[in-house]
Amino acid sequence: MRHIILIAGFIAFFCFPVPYSSAEKINNIKPMMLEDKNYTEYWEQYFYLNDGSLVTSQFLVANFPWPIGKEHGIMLGTLVTPEGKLYVIKNGRDRGEWGFDENALDIYIHTHRLKATENSYLVHLENTMAVVDLQLNSNLPAFDHKRFESEDGYIETSYYAPSLTGIGNWQLGPEAGFDPAGPVHNADFATGFGVHVLMTDKVDQFIKYWSRIIGVSKDGIKPFLSSITRPDISEDIIFKLFEGDKVIDDFNDVKINYSDIVSEKDASYPKLITVSAKSSRGTLEGTFKYTKKFSHFNLNEHLNFFEKSFAKSNPVVSNFRYLVDYNLVYKTSEGEKVLSGKGLSEYMDILPPKKAPVKTRRRNRR
Repeated sequence: MRHIILIAGFIAFFCFPVPYSSAEKINNIKPMMLEDKNYTEYWEQYFYLNDGSLVTSQFLVANFPWPIGKEHGIMLGTLVTPEGKLYVIKNGRDRGEWGFDENALDIYIHTHRLKATENSYLVHLENTMAVVDLQLNSNLPAFDHKRFESEDGYIETSYYAPSLTGIGNWQLGPEAGFDPAGPVHNADFATGFGVHVLMTDKVDQFIKYWSRIIGVSKDGIKPFLSSITRPDISEDIIFKLFEGDKVIDDFNDVKINYSDIVSEKDASYPKLITVSAKSSRGTLEGTFKYTKKFSHFNLNEHLNFFEKSFAKSNPVVSNFRYLVDYNLVYKTSEGEKVLSGKGLSEYMDILPPKKAPVKTRRRNRR
């Protein structure tokens, strides 16, 4: 069963291409449950806790080939402790052991749950690896990336909760080496975002790179950046400034430069991002510099030999998660402000499936 869960998670994220049915508009409340053989949909949450830890969770629903089947649910989460130790929290279940509310965002998969009530959200992750609880608020309206289509499918991307703040705690369990459980770690401030993705083709047909940054300060102005580079090298960039429950600026002319590139195996990521942007209110220029490493997460590294044999034909996704220092100059008719602080960043590098080497037949000698 453990093998099937991991295989399902890998196949779900990358999918097998088939012709897609009529396009559906993304619905942030509930899964679309499409009939497409390669239908994949997930709600993903990233949080920085002020004890220095990182929590991610992905509640995923997809149709799979045999032996897994259609309408399968998976929760794939990670916890990075303040000391930098990575723990993977995951479970997969067939329909009946996962479900959702038709009228409000409320998804459970096994013992994991993502639930919304008015402007508040609850994230609960629980298995033998760890227990995580987060209580959060978000009063900002959702906003979307542009729809993008491939020859065989499409992708819709919506930040259903662009800026989440609240409190949380986590506790490691027996699978992490504790008997029966480790101490409870409390954080009186947690911040992050929630994003919802619906796609009907392999992920490498939609995304080449995806950079996401959000300021983690409790007060003041904080930046939000989501920049997707498509396979055709076109860019879809969302860049905003938040202050409390308000969007104080939304930039429509944004230029980004990635530099100090670091190569790791077949993937790469920048250590410095330079941005210049314009809006109807003013201009902004500055940098995001990678500082503290949380994790370099590649699902392949958490598969065994049997599972890796299934992964060979799928795109390779590398997630580089860091704390960044930002230094930005924001100019409007009201004057100039220097915005500086720390942000939570993930840079995703996606490569097409590796082609198997062509085997040459040896000639028989006579």
